[in-house]
Amino acid sequence: MPTVSTNCINGSSLTTTYTSGSGNWSANARTKWVKVWIYAGGGGGGSGAKGASGAAAGGGGGGGGAIWVTEGPVTAFGGSIAYVVGGSANGGGAQSTDNNSGVNGTPGNNSSFGNIVAQGGGFGAQGTAGGGGAGGSGQTCSIGYASFSTQSGANGGQNFGTSQANIQTNFINVGGGGGGAGGDTSTARTGGTGSVLKTITAVTIIAGAAGGVETGTIGGGDGQAITAGGIYSGGMGGGGGGGAKSGATGGKGGNGAVPGGGGGGGGGGINAQAPSGAGGNGAAGLIIVQEWF
Repeated sequence: MPTVSTNCINGSSLTTTYTSGSGNWSANARTKWVKVWIYAGGGGGGSGAKGASGAAAGGGGGGGGAIWVTEGPVTAFGGSIAYVVGGSANGGGAQSTDNNSGVNGTPGNNSSFGNIVAQGGGFGAQGTAGGGGAGGSGQTCSIGYASFSTQSGANGGQNFGTSQANIQTNFINVGGGGGGAGGDTSTARTGGTGSVLKTITAVTIIAGAAGGVETGTIGGGDGQAITAGGIYSGGMGGGGGGGAKSGATGGKGGNGAVPGGGGGGGGGGINAQAPSGAGGNGAAGLIIVQEWF
């Protein structure tokens, strides 16, 4: 069921938030102006390979889901408008068979409102014996007259997982997942950090989700969403899982944060020990409809 609030100025506005599912929306009889925020789901991270030490690479992180914002007079939003909120996307499952690549993550799910479709983030690719899985693609977004892309997932590594670059902006954006690390019996390899959100003056708003490491917490940390400070942003991506070293299962990638964050890649596993790490889940999308009377 949607969440509805009606109180801004003596009942002069109405905000409806859809967190899941599908249905139909119609404008209130008093509405004069409508603004709609549409977030797609993030891509799932790929799982790590299982193989010989130094040859069991981590999976790639999932990409952030797209954001579309549209607004205009209520005459552009007539009738009954169908909506769909993209659900979460599973990360690739852990690999338990020796000398095998991991499993690709699931592509992020689209969200839509009428004729507008926001595309889900790309999936993180499987880790292989030959190298880390590629990060899933970010997606093209539109907010008013501005066009940009959400953050792609980071690549998995045969050694350390790739960390995400900073998102430095006064703008809303969505983060991708960090890459998983490779399995190595001589060194505990660390997964890549998830997306970091900073202001244009380089002040950190959301620190990136930690990459996992066997000597600490081997699973990647879950992404976060901003809740204060006046910048409304999408969810950040999960951290990459750490690679196995001494008998542990490879680290699972962290889950992306709602709305739209990509899952982290899973860490590599060692033959004859334990499975590789699964990829983290890409977060679900979100739709917010604002009406002014």
